[in-house]
Amino acid sequence: MRKVKITKQDVVNPKAVFMGFTKKQIIILIVGFAVSIGTFALLFLCCKFNIDATMSVVFIELLITAGLSIIKINGMSLIKWLYIAMQGPKFRPYQSKGALDKYEKEQKTKQ
Repeated sequence: MRKVKITKQDVVNPKAVFMGFTKKQIIILIVGFAVSIGTFALLFLCCKFNIDATMSVVFIELLITAGLSIIKINGMSLIKWLYIAMQGPKFRPYQSKGALDKYEKEQKTKQ
């Protein structure tokens, strides 16, 4: 049996206000929900668009809202993570330490 030390900060987000969400996440969720309801009311009720097209637009808005607020990858929002991932393999948002560190240092000193 292996024992793993996990700090309380890793388990419980200290900035969490309600159900694990921070204030920023809650505000973005409320704004996204309001925009989605407004879009539905405008397109379906006022403009009489097809329900499938209307719900597709609302679903995309909800995905963008979730990407901006809820989804976190390596401590970053989804949008920030995608931006960093698109920059290429040279930029790493974390510090890499491993077997190749010595090789990278030798290459830098040779140049």
